Amino acid sequence: MNESIDRKLLFAVWQGFGLMVLVGFILIIVFRFGEVLPFVLDLFDTSDFGIILALAIGLVSGLLMALLVTGVMVLTGTELPKNEMTELLEQIVRMPGGLLTISLGAGFAEEFLFRGVLVGLVIEVWPVWLVLTLNALLFMAVHVPQYRGKPLMHLTIFIMGLWLAFLFYWTSSLLAPIIAHAIYNGVLGYHLKKQGKASDN
Repeated sequence: MNESIDRKLLFAVWQGFGLMVLVGFILIIVFRFGEVLPFVLDLFDTSDFGIILALAIGLVSGLLMALLVTGVMVLTGTELPKNEMTELLEQIVRMPGGLLTISLGAGFAEEFLFRGVLVGLVIEVWPVWLVLTLNALLFMAVHVPQYRGKPLMHLTIFIMGLWLAFLFYWTSSLLAPIIAHAIYNGVLGYHLKKQGKASDN
């Protein structure tokens, strides 16, 4: 029975990620009708930096973000708020495949929508600083329910969103931000999973 609930929850989470990607494609179709395939392919073009350097930038960025956030949380004694969102997150990371879901699923879906589509559609029209700032504010706003009552966490998510948007702008590819986001979520998810096991004992 519990395994069935776990599978249903993971399926629901993947559906949410799929919805993000679908919304991204709808926005691309609306604003770049006739250019959908070239636009999407361009999001993953690594010719400016090369695939190895883009992967390395993403890996190092993700590890540094995770280290920084973990360090700040430890130094300030900040804990995740106890609410439905964080309890759900704790439940997901404990499931088989849960850590992979929050790292790769969120890393891909959120970066595709927030950076690839929302930044990609307006970066050539609006000033770069405005696009990156608005994108980070929107990214933070989406995460407010998860971290409500924790202003330091909101600031952290804003800075992370700003950095991920900058990575997309700098490398002209979604590869580095996807890897960075996946590594960040994976490291923090693993830390959360270990904390959960420690508190169970």
